[in-house]
Amino acid sequence: MGQGGRPPLRVQPNFTSIKYLHTRALLFVAPLSDTFPHSQRMPHPVVSLSALALALALAVPARAAVIAELDAAALPAGAITTVPDKTGGGQWQWTASSPVTVGPVQGRPAFTFDGTQRLVSDFALPGTVPKQLPFTFEAWVLNPTLEKSETVAGIGPLKGGMGTEFNFATGANAGAFRSGFKATTPFASLPAANEWHHLAWSYADGKLSVYVDGELDSEKPLKVASPAPGKLFLGASAEHDFKGPKKGLTGAVARFRLHDTALSQAELRASAGLLTAFAPVPAAGSLTNRLSVTLRWSPGLPTATGYAVHAGTDRDAVTRGDSATALPVTGTSAGPLALRLGTPYFWRVSQRGPDGTLRPGPVWTFTADPGLASAPLPRPATSNTPASLTQLTWKPGAHATAQRIYFGNDEKRLAAATPAAELPAAAAVFAVPAPLQPGTRYYWRVDSDNGPQPPTRGMVWNFRTQDVALPNDVTFFVSSDTHYGRENNAATNRLVIDAMNQLPGLEMPKAVGGEPVRTPLGVILNGDLLDEGFDKETAPGLWAEFCRDYGLSGSDGRLCYPLYEGFGNHDGGPLKSITRAGIRERNPRRVGLTAVSPEGMHYSWDWGHLHCVQLNLFGGSGPADVKGVNPAEHNPEGALDFLRDDLAQHVGASGRPVIVFQHFAWAGGMADWWQPEAKDRFYDVVKPYRVACLINGHSHGAGFVPWKDLLTIHDGSTARGEGDTGDFMVVRVTDKELIVAQRKLGEWGITKRQPLQAPR
Repeated sequence: MGQGGRPPLRVQPNFTSIKYLHTRALLFVAPLSDTFPHSQRMPHPVVSLSALALALALAVPARAAVIAELDAAALPAGAITTVPDKTGGGQWQWTASSPVTVGPVQGRPAFTFDGTQRLVSDFALPGTVPKQLPFTFEAWVLNPTLEKSETVAGIGPLKGGMGTEFNFATGANAGAFRSGFKATTPFASLPAANEWHHLAWSYADGKLSVYVDGELDSEKPLKVASPAPGKLFLGASAEHDFKGPKKGLTGAVARFRLHDTALSQAELRASAGLLTAFAPVPAAGSLTNRLSVTLRWSPGLPTATGYAVHAGTDRDAVTRGDSATALPVTGTSAGPLALRLGTPYFWRVSQRGPDGTLRPGPVWTFTADPGLASAPLPRPATSNTPASLTQLTWKPGAHATAQRIYFGNDEKRLAAATPAAELPAAAAVFAVPAPLQPGTRYYWRVDSDNGPQPPTRGMVWNFRTQDVALPNDVTFFVSSDTHYGRENNAATNRLVIDAMNQLPGLEMPKAVGGEPVRTPLGVILNGDLLDEGFDKETAPGLWAEFCRDYGLSGSDGRLCYPLYEGFGNHDGGPLKSITRAGIRERNPRRVGLTAVSPEGMHYSWDWGHLHCVQLNLFGGSGPADVKGVNPAEHNPEGALDFLRDDLAQHVGASGRPVIVFQHFAWAGGMADWWQPEAKDRFYDVVKPYRVACLINGHSHGAGFVPWKDLLTIHDGSTARGEGDTGDFMVVRVTDKELIVAQRKLGEWGITKRQPLQAPR
């Protein structure tokens, strides 16, 4: 017998590759002892689950197969130390201080894990394959209490370490699936705790689909990274430390299967024994904009001879199948069903088996379009509207026959106010009745009459007008390290953007004066905008997502202020960086620049009395100024030369305060990425000027660090990852002092207040 009890492979022992005709691809599979040298490793390792089938039977004709399976129902109750895989391909062994147990859990035989145990296969995925291959992992899982990180099963290196994890957890970066740092998928709708759920992960053509109880929960395009060769782990991840396995499951697994193909929803449900009707239209939990719908579904019972369908606004009556809720059925559709605006509806499909017995399915729900007005301008929950605004605009509700608009600066009084105007159905503009006041938040809503349908009460929208500009008084926000492409960072960045949009008007900490945050003139981001800005496959899409979120001018993205971004080390070098090219393309369109470097990337601008300079990676001249990392890829491309010329031309002997922004730190954490001699040359350039502070990213931390006779500020990160949702700095520069406060989501952090140095 071969490794793990498998039959020996009937091939020549010194082969270097084997051609195997698969249902999806032609595979070239290296033996277990073969690995790529570091210099030749693929930039994105791939899950080679289908390749596991080769180790089981190379000569088997191409077909879908279960290539690993454990089923507690096939085992006697009690503690287990080893268990054979049901495919006959090897053994599973427990690794913990106490063995895994098998026994009934809420009506199902199951493997029970206490968070410190796991079962590990003694067979491995064979070699590295040249492309991503389809797979499906499915399991019946019960998790009594949901934690941030709990792994049902995983694929990891032979000696342990980070790999691919199939999870049942709450954490945004480990919710449903995680592969290394980059391929992460949270649950769209978290399954309930302490109930049995069928969870499935189906992967093909660069897309992962997550199913919960046979229904599609989420889909995400990604590259699945997994070690090869690697082993399978059940009950915990492949990682471990001195305490034992990490991210352990405190729950039960009744059965799991690993398939060498991406199963369809119908195939998944059949494998799981889920035979009720599925794929409802309208989709469960959806909002339909129609006032009459025909209900449709897919049959879950192949032998169904007919259907009974019940629908209505009373969930209990639908569940009971009262005759008043019955609908006429034609094939796999029923209705039509007339709807009332804004009303929730419930419906259920019962399948009739060959014996005439009705088998009820789940109760689904959808809601009829409430007829809301939409698309308001100014954009809701923003704080950068000019006080000179004279009108509000919106899109009327689809069924409106008349409209009423309410407007004022007191949200509580708005609910009881009389309408500011009565408008016809098609009206989409409201002239503001009086000049708006600066630095004031306004609230408004549009209600709709809908003829024979119920009236619609509109959503309350709000916006804040800009503060009156004060001489020699500048406020801005600054952060860095957005890392689009890592974990769940894009969603976290959007939370931070929303916080920035709404922050003006809130009082700052008393330690720095307690005055309200003034309207920022812009937002600066100091590098590492993408996690892999050099990846030609993923970076263009991630850069587009970054630009959609942060925009450029304050009116073209989610962020409502102008943006001044720079690149970092993760954004890539001069020849391959999508980020560097993107900044070069955006600079001619950027708001209010005073100068741009000859290569088009470094730039400066004036905010009143304050002169700002964005040096991107760091203030060096060329690759020789880099320390400890690839010099060519971390080339600052003449940043110091631009700084020298810019300060001489645009600041000179004026005594104006200056702030320089870059990615690498001058001092403190993560500062050892450029040569000390280069830092000295930088200091010589800025020393003659009135430097208010120097602000950097890179460290992901927030702090105030003195360097020589200057203050450097580590600006934090908009997306720190698991356990921390990001932060940014609020900076105010007057003609006399510098005020800085760290803003986290919902609270203040560290602060700094100090006089500006005298002009030199």
